[in-house]
Amino acid sequence: MTEDAGQVRVCEYRRCGAPLPPAVGRGSRARFCQDGKTWGRRNLTCRDAEAVLSDAESLRESDTELDDTAVTALAGQVDRVLEPARGLVETLTTLRHQLEATTATALAERDAALAEADEHRLQRGRADAEAAQAQDTAETAVAAAASAEKDKAAAVRERDEERAARRAAVQEQQRAEGQLAAVRDELARVADRADASAALAGERAAVIATLTAELAAVRTALEEERGRGQAAAARAETAEARADAVQERLDATRDDHVRALAAQEAALDRARADAERRQAQFDQRLAELQAAHEQTVRSMHETTTNLGAELRAALSRADTAERELAEVVRVLRATSELPAILKQLLDRWPEQS
Repeated sequence: MTEDAGQVRVCEYRRCGAPLPPAVGRGSRARFCQDGKTWGRRNLTCRDAEAVLSDAESLRESDTELDDTAVTALAGQVDRVLEPARGLVETLTTLRHQLEATTATALAERDAALAEADEHRLQRGRADAEAAQAQDTAETAVAAAASAEKDKAAAVRERDEERAARRAAVQEQQRAEGQLAAVRDELARVADRADASAALAGERAAVIATLTAELAAVRTALEEERGRGQAAAARAETAEARADAVQERLDATRDDHVRALAAQEAALDRARADAERRQAQFDQRLAELQAAHEQTVRSMHETTTNLGAELRAALSRADTAERELAEVVRVLRATSELPAILKQLLDRWPEQS
């Protein structure tokens, strides 16, 4: 299309016809819109859209048949270019499955480790409860032993009091017997004096009667003291029997306390040994799980590194294949002997790929 100096230039695309900016200088003048406007689903520019319409018209006007050899060659080149892309897709799919399997295994091992740790904590709590129960039993036995010690102390005090009363009764009996012996001596002396002095028989008879009365009183007091001494001795024997019974009970309680303490110590030792064993097992299992987790993390890291390397290599191959395909398309487009319909297919190729 030509134009005079006074005419307004328009876009040569038959469906556009938009005014073009005035030309400046003597350079080549634009024939189509340069503002980025596109047409159709393929977003063709005005120049490309006009070319497609021209090719379509030439196809309708021409009876030339399509060259099967050229199309077959183009298809072979396209397949060779696309082959690395297919291998890349298969490689990425395989790597994704491997990564998912590794992640699932790591998560399962983590869940198993958490469950085992909960079981160890539960068993340790049971061992602590058994130790606390044994401690309560020992405290009860200690309280019973303390009560028995108090009973024993009270019985010992009562026995000592009874022994003191019995000693006092014995001492009183000894004093009475001493008085009786003194009276008897006095009676013997009086009898001797009575035999020596008959003249004083009357007076001595009165003295003897008095002494006899005193002797009877002394004998009565002695019998009473003897009764009190026997009663004190009976009380002392009763106190001793009670003390012996308390001692037996104290010994039995001490034996029970000793057995309870021994049982408590044994239970505590068993619980402590079991807790230490379980703690050792838990620590060992935790170390194993940590080692396995670290190994899994290292494996995942290595796998990720390998995947990254393979992905970069695959992307590099894909970029190379894309450049080769672009070069093939460029060369084919530059070939003037190709039929118009093949050129049209080449124009559509970026959109189909």
